[in-house]
Amino acid sequence: MELDLGDLRLRTLTGEDAALLVEATRAEPGRALWGPHPAGPYSLEDARAALRAWDPDRHGQVSVGVLDGGRLVGALGLMPDGPHSAELAYWVRPEDRRRGIALRGVQALTAWAHGSAGLSRIWLEINPDNTPSLRLARRAGYRLERRLPRHCRAWTSDDPAHDTWHDCLIWSHTG
Repeated sequence: MELDLGDLRLRTLTGEDAALLVEATRAEPGRALWGPHPAGPYSLEDARAALRAWDPDRHGQVSVGVLDGGRLVGALGLMPDGPHSAELAYWVRPEDRRRGIALRGVQALTAWAHGSAGLSRIWLEINPDNTPSLRLARRAGYRLERRLPRHCRAWTSDDPAHDTWHDCLIWSHTG
């Protein structure tokens, strides 16, 4: 998959993009939302493993890079949860945030997923305290669907029973 957005290009990431992922995550201080590991920095082996896990031919989910020239400035992921539905996740490298990259990427991938991938429902899972993501969801045309109490894990402990959990908001886009 490849989409041209003028100054940005979206394309499926492959195992050959491991070095781009290492470079892009070198300044990332935040933790990943879906696992116990930080979102960065990635080692070369971390990047290779992540890209293997996101191989659409093997696992059905796809990771899409947002490139500005030859530089990876963000990534989007589509994770199918049914025949016509998928969760969309997004990340922008810290030094490139607040430039509209995530919004443009989410809008483009949402349109592609509805039109080319045949998905009728795309959804976002957002922490209620994440104001920038809530603003992005609204601006991208997503609608608040529901609040899931204590659904999302903080990953402060390896043991789920000793971890903290917070509410998540589900925002959806239907096409």
